[in-house]
Amino acid sequence: MLSGRKRAILKAIVSDYIQRAEPVGSRTLARRYNLGISPATIRNEMADLGEMGYLEQPHTSAGRIPSYKGYRYFVDSLMEAEQLSPADEERLSRALQQRLSKIDAVFSEASRVLSEVSQYVSLILTPIFGQQTFQQLRLVPLDSQFVVVLMVTDTGLVQNRVMEVPPGVSAAELDQIAQVFNKHLKGMSLEDLNSSFLQELYSVFSRRNRALQEFLADLITGFTFGEGEKVFLGGTTNILKQPEFNDVEKVRNLLQILEERDHLCRLLMDMASEDIAIKIGEENECLQMKDCSIVTASYEINGRRMGTIGILGPTRMDYARVISVVEYMQKLLSKTLGDILL
Repeated sequence: MLSGRKRAILKAIVSDYIQRAEPVGSRTLARRYNLGISPATIRNEMADLGEMGYLEQPHTSAGRIPSYKGYRYFVDSLMEAEQLSPADEERLSRALQQRLSKIDAVFSEASRVLSEVSQYVSLILTPIFGQQTFQQLRLVPLDSQFVVVLMVTDTGLVQNRVMEVPPGVSAAELDQIAQVFNKHLKGMSLEDLNSSFLQELYSVFSRRNRALQEFLADLITGFTFGEGEKVFLGGTTNILKQPEFNDVEKVRNLLQILEERDHLCRLLMDMASEDIAIKIGEENECLQMKDCSIVTASYEINGRRMGTIGILGPTRMDYARVISVVEYMQKLLSKTLGDILL
């Protein structure tokens, strides 16, 4: 536990560094903040906070900056909640009040406005297929040669692909295939729909002609449950505005990670279990993200937690403001998606 005086000094240093991105000295703190103690006393307390691991001294500067541990203590124990301004609320709301009928358009617009309002990088993980249940399979003929395979989940989301229909497979047989799948799979979690289970359904048609068997084998193989997630990014160039990323090599490494969508998918999935989650600096397993923090929130579709939105920035990010932005977008996105999928 930190004393009240140390808490006040740490809070002032973190707040000042977030705002100005410059190391903070004892005289500066005494001048800018009404701490009621002398610069010499502040200096001694700062030395103690440094020894305890809450502050760092960059290079030969006389000032101090927060360490990862300092930021974590600030977020957990010192930070005051911030109300989003009416202007920002209006800006976020207006972006999702457009006539957006497609899910991808909603995510694209949400990621754009999130990055603009926060001035950091926005990330949105689309709904996790494995957390949904099978609702319906539809096989819609395009012509005599191709059919569109539509798999609909209980949340109204659709996974689709085009398949070639072998000669000899009739429209009536396609309808029967859909009926059998819908009878056996409806209400089942997509996580439980593995290839061995689907092979049991295949046996229903095992005595049919070879062309139909080949079509069924391709249909079953093509089910990609749990692989339908995507990550929408917004404002990746915002990272260049941060003084921490003046180092070209550091920026290159971070941008490379942001291009690895599989890594971002796993990161956002890992954080999806919490309403609001914050990873600061070294808490990120990826070495290229050790100078970054990410704040995420889980959005819902029809009352079920389905995906994650997040904001990524330097460890010096304005946490209170970012949390308020993410929380507001969480509510907006949940409502917008629910309205579309009703």
